[in-house]
Amino acid sequence: MPYILNTEADIKEMLKAIGLNSLDELFRRLPGQIRLKEPLKIAAGLSEYQVKSAVAALAAKNTPVDGFNSFLGAGCYDHYIPAALPSIISRSEFVTAYTPYQAEASQGSLQAIYEYQSYICLLTGMDVANASMFDGASSMAEAALMALRITGRDKIVVSGSIHPEFRQTLKTYLSGFDFTIKNVGFDEHGFVDTGSLNEAIDGRSACFIAQSPNFFGLIEDAAKIGRMIKEKGAIFIMVANPLSLAILNDPASLGVDIFCGDGQPLGGALNFGGPAFGILATRNEYLRQLPGRIVGKTTDRQGKEAYCLTMQAREQHIRREKATSNICSNQSLNAIGAAVYLSLMGKEGLTGAALRSLEMARYLHECLKNVGKVKIKFSSRFFNEFVWEIEGAKKIVKKLYKKRIIAGFLLGEFYPKLKNCILSCCTEKKSKGDIDNFIETLKNVIC
Repeated sequence: MPYILNTEADIKEMLKAIGLNSLDELFRRLPGQIRLKEPLKIAAGLSEYQVKSAVAALAAKNTPVDGFNSFLGAGCYDHYIPAALPSIISRSEFVTAYTPYQAEASQGSLQAIYEYQSYICLLTGMDVANASMFDGASSMAEAALMALRITGRDKIVVSGSIHPEFRQTLKTYLSGFDFTIKNVGFDEHGFVDTGSLNEAIDGRSACFIAQSPNFFGLIEDAAKIGRMIKEKGAIFIMVANPLSLAILNDPASLGVDIFCGDGQPLGGALNFGGPAFGILATRNEYLRQLPGRIVGKTTDRQGKEAYCLTMQAREQHIRREKATSNICSNQSLNAIGAAVYLSLMGKEGLTGAALRSLEMARYLHECLKNVGKVKIKFSSRFFNEFVWEIEGAKKIVKKLYKKRIIAGFLLGEFYPKLKNCILSCCTEKKSKGDIDNFIETLKNVIC
């Protein structure tokens, strides 16, 4: 923020209102690693321009992420963002602190959200999508709550190859309810262990939640899983990277009842892991169980096309105990950004980005197979990321980092049995040169 209009008097009045005596006392509540340890070394009495130049010089000492050859994915991906996108969504019509959840939301905003919903339905094959959720993890948790309401059952079965943070969010969401969460492991190839799944799914199971591509980047046999789930009368929920749907079968054709995922790959930047938004879509029969906002298209009294919020089963509109969810905010701006991204990319552009990501990941996969001491883990049926193993993985990742290469995500943090395994990712921004540089540096590091 280059200009802050608060005067000393304003600051004292605001601190008094919240019962504090100083800014230090306020900021003391923040984690130590994000607070200044000492005043910035900037001389007193400088002009505005001189201060700006001094701060820029200090900032230049940081290492920009663009200076790294990064193969990090694990749920957040570095894709190309068309130049027009930030320009469009920075227009004042879209950039607002106001969350559009009442009828007076502008027709322009409502239409933009409606277009977003339409794009999601085209991608997923589902009948209806809401106006977005907070992020992919919360959309998965809300999908689980939908299944519990639909079936009246009390158990949720979850694949162990779903993003660990998503599973933790689900646990937090359900901590206040009397429901059971059953985790199903993955087999030696990294896929859902169907034997364990068959044992876990019973008459109490409301749903099974799988991810494909899963956390290890592997493409599950979703159609087979879907058939197993339907035989037990449960709901099939699938989490996916939305970009992968440009080249894979749409979830609806695989028997998926509720689709959810994180929308960051659709035009989202990598600003400390975001911003992101949650995707949630389902079949028509479950429309009234879908939480959040849904924008519909109709005609006004003059017969002109008009947009309005519909199916508003939220706590602001009906009695709290009747609400499908107590969620109070969606991520309208990011969802609109995704709609802009999809419109700019088009079908060919989106397919091209997905195929290029797959092509580069395949090239890295083949190169790593020829590096001594490296072992490819799991199956080769993946989208844009995969797992490889090497002794002393943590030390090697640190050595590569010093060479300005981010090898990927160390899986040992979440999976102790995979402590020497690395999850590496390629997007369409990766080049053959980037990968060759990674491989040659890795060879030098492990020699």
